[in-house]
Amino acid sequence: MSTATLNSLLEYLYGTLSRNDMRWVADHLMEHANREEDYDLKPYTMEEINAMLDAAEADIAAGRTTPHEDSMRQARERIALKAHMKREESVMAGSI
Repeated sequence: MSTATLNSLLEYLYGTLSRNDMRWVADHLMEHANREEDYDLKPYTMEEINAMLDAAEADIAAGRTTPHEDSMRQARERIALKAHMKREESVMAGSI
């Protein structure tokens, strides 16, 4: 995020938050930022990447994968079910 955008965000927060709210936000931002520093991510080596590719290729050869068509059908079914449930919730809410 650019410095100008960050400054605008700060100015907005200064104008809308009470001192207590500012302290609360600051505490939570610091807690989150410190927690993120605990993650010591290291890049994969080429040997690790090649091993993952070999394992994936072995899974494909052994048939331990889901075909694209099946994955898409399952996704469409889940989306349709959620839409149906949402419509039913709306109907139930309107009838109460």
